[in-house]
Formats: sequence, C-alpha cells, structure tokens
Amino acid sequence: MNRWMLIITALLLTTGSLGALAFDETQYRSVTVDHAACLWCDLSGAKLATVDLTGVDLTGTDLTGADLSGAVLRNADLSGADLTDAVLTGTDLTGANLAGADLNQVDLSSAVLVGAKLEGAYCDWATKLPSDAAMFCEGVTLAHE
Repeated sequence: MNRWMLIITALLLTTGSLGALAFDETQYRSVTVDHAACLWCDLSGAKLATVDLTGVDLTGTDLTGADLSGAVLRNADLSGADLTDAVLTGTDLTGANLAGADLNQVDLSSAVLVGAKLEGAYCDWATKLPSDAAMFCEGVTLAHE
C-alpha cells in the first residue's frame, strides 16, 4: 500500500508542477515583447503585471489566473477571453472590449473601466465591479443600468 501512495503522490506533484507552466512561452513573448495580436492563445497563469498591452488583440485568449495587476489594456480586444480568477487590481481597461469575456471570480473594483464594453460578459457571485460603475451582475451576464 505504501508503494501505491508514493505513486499517487508523485503523479499529483507532477500534474501540479505542469499546471503552473500552462501558458505558451512563445505566445507570451510575442505579446509582451512584440505587442503582437494573440488570438485564442494560452496565457493562463502568466505574469503580466504592469505590462503595457495597449490595443493588443487578445480575442478568446485563456488568461485564467493571470496576474494583470497594474497592466495597461487600453483599447485592447479581450472579447471572449477567459479571465476567471485573474488579478486585475489597478488594471487600466479604458475602452477595452470585454464582450463575452468570462469574468468569474474577478475583482475589478479598482480597475479603470471607462468606455469598456462589457455586454454579454459572464460574472458570478465573486465578481466585483467598481462601486461607481453603471453596470451590475444579473444572473451570469453583465448588463448596463
């Protein structure tokens, strides 16, 4: 029985370490260095804090658990992106397109959302919006007041 416990533990540790390196390094460099469009990319768990991604097209990109704190995403296209559990503290999303994005478990309370498009974005009980925002969570989609 001890042998099986060792095998299971080794499998769990291996799986856990692979999950931490989920994003594609080539796509990560393309976005952070070249500011290139990255449609349907895997940037889950990526460290993008304070990176300037103004105008970058990230349509459908997997950004689950990514750290975007203090990042500049002015006029970026994040339509259909998965931002579940991403860190968006102080992120500038001025004019960003978040239509159809998954915002479950995202804290946007200190994000700048001036002119951001949030129609059809998904949110849950844990999604936090700025207190002065003219939008609210209704069911699983964001709607304007």
